[in-house]
Amino acid sequence: MQRSLIIPAVILCLLAAVTGFAQDKLEGTWDGKVQAPQGERPANVIFKKEGDKYTGSVTGIRADNRIPFKEITVDGSKVTAVAEVQAPQGNVVINYNFTVEGETMKGQGSVDYNGNVFTFDYDLKRTSTRPAEPAQGQAQQQQPPRRVEVPQPQQKQSVDYFVGQWGFKYIGRESALGPAPREGTVTFTRRPDGKSVEGRIEGRTEAGAYRESSLIVFDEATKMLTVSERLAGGAQVSSRGDWTSPIAIRFTVEPVKIKGQTLQLRRTVTIVSAHSFTVTEELSEDGGPFVRLGHAVYSKVGAK
Repeated sequence: MQRSLIIPAVILCLLAAVTGFAQDKLEGTWDGKVQAPQGERPANVIFKKEGDKYTGSVTGIRADNRIPFKEITVDGSKVTAVAEVQAPQGNVVINYNFTVEGETMKGQGSVDYNGNVFTFDYDLKRTSTRPAEPAQGQAQQQQPPRRVEVPQPQQKQSVDYFVGQWGFKYIGRESALGPAPREGTVTFTRRPDGKSVEGRIEGRTEAGAYRESSLIVFDEATKMLTVSERLAGGAQVSSRGDWTSPIAIRFTVEPVKIKGQTLQLRRTVTIVSAHSFTVTEELSEDGGPFVRLGHAVYSKVGAK
């Protein structure tokens, strides 16, 4: 009787050992959803064990793009991974943190892009204990470095975005609108109506210091800005900005006459992050073609 009980116990231990050896807790194909700034999308993550190390990849913003992991670390149920993708401004590092519980895995990816942090929440289930090979078109895209889509900043369109003090540097050519290059600070103060801000510019050029002022009114319903500027030379410039896109404001500027010359600006403000934006200007003189006038970078004072 005693011997018959020992034999099945030995068999069960052997089966458990074989099962544990055959199925790694991380290796395999994991499918599910990722909640990204652009909305919920299908997600696929692949892990493969090679010796005592792991390799793998994850789907990018588009399902037909794959991003290879550069580093994968496993500590109990915690998995961390690092990937690197190529963007127009240079390489961008993406950090992933997952928690594995049986056949489910949840976690988050995060990327710091121009000072703007984006996160992606993953909810995955293992659909195969074998790491599925990507399709032929996807396999070619796993060779780093790759150019992939990077989330664009999604700042809320609000006049409050401008409130505070900004340092700026303007590089360009001199015109009747003002000297260049120039630099300084602009301070935007919220007005009691909650829909507008007043701007006070204190700048410097090679010719000396100067001051300018502006008034910005924002229409929440139409996402339009109305801007009135008083330049250092006394000229008044009026413009309307279309802020329906969260990443850029495109201005239509009314022509202005200065010293008998008719000038018209084209201006585009690009929202880089919560504490940085750029301004690009083109100028037409007396009805001539628009040519590049200058480019400025604004950074919020005290922002880290």
